[in-house]
Amino acid sequence: MHLLPTPWQRPEIMFATGHGPFLTYLNRSNIRSSDSFGCGKLGNPLHYAASCLFTTSYHLTKPSADLEPLWWKRVMNNNNSRAKIKKLINFIAENETLLFPKDGDNN
Repeated sequence: MHLLPTPWQRPEIMFATGHGPFLTYLNRSNIRSSDSFGCGKLGNPLHYAASCLFTTSYHLTKPSADLEPLWWKRVMNNNNSRAKIKKLINFIAENETLLFPKDGDNN
């Protein structure tokens, strides 16, 4: 039995850095014209992992604003949370066209 967390894999790195299938990243990279999801909230990793209605199967407990740095540390060092993150990233990647329809000006 391992007590130490395993090294991070690509989905976990994408989640922690926000570089991946997240609207905040896609907007920063000029791939999308908006960084907001259909519900009006920022499309960042925390939104998808804790409050997005389309990803409830993968939700982690939402942190309070003052405990968010501690939340990130605990989540990224917890193997069960990291497994959920991997599944979340795979779900977003597989359903990207449904979750993020193309902007009218990017067709």
